[in-house]
Amino acid sequence: MNSRNDSREPCPDGAQAPAIRLIGIGKSFANGDRTIAVLDDVQLTIEMQAIVGLIGSSGAGKSTLLSIIAGILKPDHGQVCICGAASEEFNDWRSVGYMFQDDRLLPWRSAQRNVEFALEAGSVASEERVRRARAALELVELDAFADAFPYQLSGGMRSRVALARSLVTEPRILLMDEPFSRLDAQTRTAMHEELLRIHRLKRMTVVFVTHDVAEAALLADRVAVMSPRPGTIREVIDIEIARPRDITQPEVTRYMQRLRAAI
Repeated sequence: MNSRNDSREPCPDGAQAPAIRLIGIGKSFANGDRTIAVLDDVQLTIEMQAIVGLIGSSGAGKSTLLSIIAGILKPDHGQVCICGAASEEFNDWRSVGYMFQDDRLLPWRSAQRNVEFALEAGSVASEERVRRARAALELVELDAFADAFPYQLSGGMRSRVALARSLVTEPRILLMDEPFSRLDAQTRTAMHEELLRIHRLKRMTVVFVTHDVAEAALLADRVAVMSPRPGTIREVIDIEIARPRDITQPEVTRYMQRLRAAI
């Protein structure tokens, strides 16, 4: 790795600090007797309340980068700043929600109890867990199915439960790793609308990984395009289209073409 990634530039502070700032992020993994560089000198700033997409070819390190932002992985080099604090000093990880590619619902728990699960590791009282889980299910319009088990729910409904579980901690930042990739086109469109509706209500910062240029063009305010491995930020494209957006709009089509060309 280049030594430029050893930089420990201080995080910006104060009320104007961005939601996320990545400074020279590098990451490698051992593979037998080889070391594979996955990320190299990733530089990216994500403002508060923005919706930002991460796209790139397979193996570009998008999910690895998201895991580093979430504190699941540590970078080998560089600095992650969350709301103005270095990630190793950041002490409010409950304000960072994470939605996986799979819904990861526990089959022996009801929808309500699956959402409550996100609160059980902390000190939230059982009555408060119940109240907040029910409110999260109501937010995703699934409160009528609070007692249903995962096998009784459609794919879209399961995704809504997973989204509710990510929202129950009342995050300021929501990280999403291809959360809608396994859904059919109609259900995916419904989940896009749901995410945008919740964003309007809660004004969270959203960062999502996708392979789908249409999804990126429809949802994001900005799209960070990653280069092939080792991944770095090749280009950041602002999507300057008012919402609501539709796949049939010529402007959306033009941005999709631009994103494909950048990848």
